[in-house]
Amino acid sequence: MAKKITNTPLRITLGNLLHECAEKFAERQFLVIAETGDTFTYKEFEILTNKIANGLLEKYSEKLTYVNIFLENSAEYLALTYALKKVNVIEVSINPAMRGVSLARMVDQTASKILFASGAQLEALDQIRDSIPNIETLIMMDCVDKARILFPELQIISFEDILSSCEDHVISSAKDTDIATILFTSGTTGISKGCLLSHRYAVRTAENIIKPNRVSGDDCVYTFYPLSHIGPAYYDILPSIMTGSRVILRQRFSVSNFWPEVKRYGATWFMMLGSVQQLLWAHPSCPEEREHKVTRCWGTPAPVPKNDFDARFNLHLVPGGGYGSTDAGWVVAPQWDHPGGIVLPHFEVAIHDENDDPLPPGEPGEMVVRPLEPGVMFDGYFGMPERTIESWRNLWFHTGDIGRLDQQGRFYFMHRISERIRVKGEMVSAYEVEEGVLLHPEVKDCAVIGVPGEMGEEDIKLFVIKKEDTKLTGEDLIQHCRDRMARFMIPKHIVFLDEIPRTSTGKSEKGKLATLN
Repeated sequence: MAKKITNTPLRITLGNLLHECAEKFAERQFLVIAETGDTFTYKEFEILTNKIANGLLEKYSEKLTYVNIFLENSAEYLALTYALKKVNVIEVSINPAMRGVSLARMVDQTASKILFASGAQLEALDQIRDSIPNIETLIMMDCVDKARILFPELQIISFEDILSSCEDHVISSAKDTDIATILFTSGTTGISKGCLLSHRYAVRTAENIIKPNRVSGDDCVYTFYPLSHIGPAYYDILPSIMTGSRVILRQRFSVSNFWPEVKRYGATWFMMLGSVQQLLWAHPSCPEEREHKVTRCWGTPAPVPKNDFDARFNLHLVPGGGYGSTDAGWVVAPQWDHPGGIVLPHFEVAIHDENDDPLPPGEPGEMVVRPLEPGVMFDGYFGMPERTIESWRNLWFHTGDIGRLDQQGRFYFMHRISERIRVKGEMVSAYEVEEGVLLHPEVKDCAVIGVPGEMGEEDIKLFVIKKEDTKLTGEDLIQHCRDRMARFMIPKHIVFLDEIPRTSTGKSEKGKLATLN
């Protein structure tokens, strides 16, 4: 039997959870926008979500099943995600850096008729306009006139115009097992997949963050990853709501503003991935990096020694050992004084070999997971039943990651075996990079791998075969990728080959490619 971690009822939807917390913590400060200093109390934030929710019901009730969000971080974006939960509409959040074929696939996948965007995203949407036929309405945070000129065939609405004068809480008919959100993950192979995440998944994931990481009402989290990620949405912000603590939300990471803002706003914790640790470490020292209230932070991998990081920045970097993913949820909690992580009570974790047989303690193999409680992992990949079944073969979810368990059952992450590449905190699908490169008319074939990067994560290395009698250069390919891909998907290294080593089934041999220069 799984142990109860917080006093939050598991059978609660996110919209009702926000309402209860807003009632309880009404005048307490909830949200600060880092760039502007704009603030919202819990009560003010819920009023904004209610005005959005009521406005959507008044104007678009017949179109509300899925709603696409293609925005950079803002208070309005965050409020929109909770407004959708109140009206039992599934949020489909898309990374604002996405471009080209990958973006079109994400926008069109659910056949959503409504898309929220801003002026910064209009060029990217214009590039894929012929590939998103289901969109009928663009709701713009700004640049309304520009959008009307660019997309005369669509209904263009200002975000301000959807806000209702009604500030009442919307009582939803949703159940905790209903799908609340679709977030995209690169998965282990192939194209990015839309993970179906329920209200219960979200609440349990947040609970699994709160106690092991000692989050309380006195805390303040500083978060800067896109809200289209599981991290800020359910690892940072939802635990803060559930404990009545504060959130400092930044549009995107800035190394020069990091410590000054952490000090200015009184942040006490933050989550980071290896590249952020390396960027902070490499940045020139400033007084604020020690004059702050941060007591702990966590994230992997750690490209610099923990003791050195702690000493320079006057904080406690929780050792590695934690493990989570969009599909599986937060499965392993890091320990404050040990590099091995503790498997949380709602999950069973095993290590399997290439034949899917279990391995003994100490032996490295693929980490596989299954729930000991319903609803605490994802409900499948949207529109991809075959991929869902494949990921759950032999009644275990296969993570595509290599790790080991010790005699005490502690988990240690080692490396990935899948085609995912971690770049600047983003999980990149090698398939989608290859797909974009192959659109170049002078490319005959290509393959992509991840190689160790300067910032402690990975860089993308592209291998290309040119078509005969062409003058394709690396610079040409980089520009091609810039026009069609997210920034983090652009290759750092390009190698031209006469032949790409492949298996008998046509798959590129990543191991052989890794030895080529």
